[in-house]
Amino acid sequence: MGGEPALNRRPTSPSAVENLDAELDRIAALNIDRLRALWRETMRRPALDALSKDLLARALAYRLQEQSLSGLDPHLCRLLATLARPGAEPIRHLKIGSVIVREHEGEIHEVMVAPGGFCWAGQTYSSLSAIARKITGVSWNGPRFFGLREKDGPAQAEKEAVLKIAMKDERRPRRGAVRPRLKEDSPNGVAGDHG
Repeated sequence: MGGEPALNRRPTSPSAVENLDAELDRIAALNIDRLRALWRETMRRPALDALSKDLLARALAYRLQEQSLSGLDPHLCRLLATLARPGAEPIRHLKIGSVIVREHEGEIHEVMVAPGGFCWAGQTYSSLSAIARKITGVSWNGPRFFGLREKDGPAQAEKEAVLKIAMKDERRPRRGAVRPRLKEDSPNGVAGDHG
């Protein structure tokens, strides 16, 4: 994909590893004034006053390792950058058998999380977006349509209607998952809500 893993890009000799270990030990033993001086020399700017001795030493050690071992793989850097975007939401997981309820144009729609997809109106679909498209006749982001995103959920009146219906049967969750969790996804091999 994005290249070879970082450790495979530059072979590291045993002597280089020993030198790196010795330099890391030296950084750990420095006092804060010497760490700040090393920071200025390495980073070409003064260290922030708020950085503690521990943080300075850790950041300098990371920088040294990055220079010695070629840093992170470019593909991993891109992945981390996308995860760090403001507003990024973690993937939610629904337990198989959970029911997502949505009212649209006066009609209540119930979608059950099934192994490998979502069951609605007697058919299984691979995504919530496909179901939202069938319900509305237009292209929709499925998780947004079903109110599974905090900031993009249905209007307040629709939320209240959904909650009233969901509260009739306590087995129905108020919030749901974007992707069903399958048995093989679970660390112990049992489907369930793990997070």
